[in-house]
Amino acid sequence: MNGLLLKLARRLPPEPVLVTGASGRIGRRLLEVLSAAGRKVYAMSRNEGAGFPSGVQLRTGDLTRAESLPGTLEGVGLVFHLASYAPSPEDPDPENSPAHQAVTVSGTRNLLEKAREAGVASLVFTSSTRTIDGSDSSYAQAKKTAEKLVLTVSKDMKTTVLRLPPVYGFARQGSIAQMLAAIDAGRFPPLPDFGDLRSLVHVDDVVQVLLLTVLSPMAAGKVYTVTDMQTYSSRQIYELIYAALGKTPPQWRVPAWLLRAGAGAGSLLESITGRSMPLNRGKLNSLSRSAFFDAGEIGEELAYSPLHTLEEALPEIVRQFRA
Repeated sequence: MNGLLLKLARRLPPEPVLVTGASGRIGRRLLEVLSAAGRKVYAMSRNEGAGFPSGVQLRTGDLTRAESLPGTLEGVGLVFHLASYAPSPEDPDPENSPAHQAVTVSGTRNLLEKAREAGVASLVFTSSTRTIDGSDSSYAQAKKTAEKLVLTVSKDMKTTVLRLPPVYGFARQGSIAQMLAAIDAGRFPPLPDFGDLRSLVHVDDVVQVLLLTVLSPMAAGKVYTVTDMQTYSSRQIYELIYAALGKTPPQWRVPAWLLRAGAGAGSLLESITGRSMPLNRGKLNSLSRSAFFDAGEIGEELAYSPLHTLEEALPEIVRQFRA
């Protein structure tokens, strides 16, 4: 357990903490830190069978059903709102699922109403950099709407919005873990250099910023972009993963035109079969477009300093993957 994260968690206000999206990747890591720091923490989940760290208490509730929420925020002083719709791996177009509207927009509206009624003092909402990269997907639009809802209630409670790029630090979940598994299995094409620039962030640094925003009065009513303050490209990530696996990348690279043709064929097959393909236009666009963001403001205002870079973190991710 990182000492800085424990130190920050112990400095939080004494009131109980509620975490939505507690069964997700970031939620579970945040619960581990809060529990290890001896905080009284509640995990909101629809699933009573979800396993959480020792000391974490379950509060069952469904954000999309306001009638299921009474009592879930009783006595809570701080809410980390991490909940988001998690599409199934078989979903051919996960970013445009109508469930984003129900979970992210309606769910956030329901949560804010109950938080105001319960007298919650502070709420931090995790959004996405997809809201500022030009995306018009249902996911991005739902996050934009939820951001506005959260900031609108800032006069009633201290609220902060954190926009996250892709998060790494997991052996089996997330885009980096998926690329790692595909490369290890020999199923990932040798990428060309697209000339793209992109941002990432480690899960521990997301937790660090979640805690820093609560501790800083300057964070009230603010929107921050969070990254590990490094610049990557898809080709660089590809090569870093090869190095962490102890492998040498192929000397040849798939031409960009051939990847575009394969992506077009994948999208066509998805429309015919309804099944997700390894490569489609959306996945290729995610690999080839730039998605770089400046996190300087949060570094200056909250004294945020990243704990990890992808290159430094990959050996541990690979160790967990192989275990």
